[in-house]
Amino acid sequence: MYSPDRQVLSETSISLEVIDMVPLLDAHPPYESCSPSPRNVFKGDDDDKMVFIPYSDDPSFNQVEHSSWYESFSWQEDFDPDLQAILLEASYRLHTRHALEYKDIEKCGVLPLKLASCPGKPGLIAISRRRQVHDPLIWSGNSIPAGCVFPSMNLPSNLRQRLQCVSSLFCPNLNCMEPLCSVHGKLFASPSCRRCRAQLLIIVESNAMPPCSTSSKLATQKCEDVPCWSNNEIESFQVIFEIASSLSPCNLSVLCLKPCSEVYYYKNLLNPGDPAGTRVNVRNSKCKQSAIEFCDDDCNEFTPNEPCRHSGPCDATSSCPCFQNGAHCQRNCHCPSKCLRRLRGCRCSRAKSSVSCATAKCHCVESRRECDPELCLSCGCNCPMTLAVRGVDEITACHNSQIQKGIHKALEIKRSRWGLGAFLTESVKGGDLIAEYVGELIYEPTFDSRGEVATHRGRSYSFKLDSTFTLDSSYLGNPSRFIDHSSSAVQTMPPNCRAYVRLVNGEHRIGIFALQDLESGSEILMDYGRDFFSK
Repeated sequence: MYSPDRQVLSETSISLEVIDMVPLLDAHPPYESCSPSPRNVFKGDDDDKMVFIPYSDDPSFNQVEHSSWYESFSWQEDFDPDLQAILLEASYRLHTRHALEYKDIEKCGVLPLKLASCPGKPGLIAISRRRQVHDPLIWSGNSIPAGCVFPSMNLPSNLRQRLQCVSSLFCPNLNCMEPLCSVHGKLFASPSCRRCRAQLLIIVESNAMPPCSTSSKLATQKCEDVPCWSNNEIESFQVIFEIASSLSPCNLSVLCLKPCSEVYYYKNLLNPGDPAGTRVNVRNSKCKQSAIEFCDDDCNEFTPNEPCRHSGPCDATSSCPCFQNGAHCQRNCHCPSKCLRRLRGCRCSRAKSSVSCATAKCHCVESRRECDPELCLSCGCNCPMTLAVRGVDEITACHNSQIQKGIHKALEIKRSRWGLGAFLTESVKGGDLIAEYVGELIYEPTFDSRGEVATHRGRSYSFKLDSTFTLDSSYLGNPSRFIDHSSSAVQTMPPNCRAYVRLVNGEHRIGIFALQDLESGSEILMDYGRDFFSK
């Protein structure tokens, strides 16, 4: 105790006992964080501008050799990431405060970036729509209302141009439902004209026939004279026919709001020799297909191509991309439905007490592709995700459609004997999909440049997908990237799952399937293969 003048008045001793409440903790296993993603994302090649030099403070890493993969550093260029927002704000103020039209602002050329989009390069207005959907920007100088939508510039006047604008909003890939997709839209171009338009612009006046009933017979209601359609109607019909050439005249008439007999007339001009109502003989098609060599069942020799949109048969004479790639024509190809290269769905039937398409007896399983919900109609592929069978646990009707339906198991990431590992939190039956291995789709040069960093850190997350792409989950992925390696030589903990590359609706994807029944809490292990350790 002290006095006011800081003199010691009395002293008292107190015994203290020191208790260490913090035990010694082991170092956390090394790992790399990544952005979570439920699906693969197309990356292609990394930017030629390096963001930073990895392991710059580690003398064992050759930074000079690694930098030779890039042309420059990103910080060397004068780029303002907020430039787009500032230019949008400037154009908005010029329009609202000074009554200037956006097309007039574009003509002046005062903005360093274009407002309107051009082929292959979106303009500021298109970018603004994407920002409002994905990443709205809020800053102090913003006066644009939250619900403001910039008007479309150069509004198309015909159906073809309108569809090309709409195609920028909806992804043409069969597996993608993402609006304003910037991944698959770059891979597939807009449909091109299959035939010359001049043959449809010859119009002769005639009396329009009344719409036919659903039971009409085109053979008795064919147009004797040329139907009287306007140029816009003919132009619109040709665009519709290029997109949906396999539809019958009666179905096309619903889209065109015209009698099917008149639609039949113009359909024959575009595609002569293709009578309406012709059905494909599946047995004869399969017999003729057996004489054609396909290579799309081997992912090491095949990369999916864009749908064919040519005129004529799918062979060497028409430069068909499916023929050149040795692939089947998919359901989004523009060739006739009776094309010999057309992919035919399986004819498996679901048993009452089991699932269908679980063995190599299924044509799709044998071809290493998942069943197509629009082609495989009897196996249950187009049924809902799960259904109950005789009181048994809910199972999938089609066992060969698990990847596209996203029927995966719950995983937990925690410590294992090799660092971090993936463990099941629910039971699994043999053949069930545990997870889909997802990541960035990259080309060979990017795989080589990233491989130097992966080799130095001692951990690689790349997976060979097909002859063109490698799947890398170093920077984007899901819990499947933590599945550890084991080989059959390790008898105590042999591999209990295996990765398979499957062609899912025209796109290669990797599924990790259980080799046996597993209980909850089991660690997932698979054999990486010899090629992984020989890189």
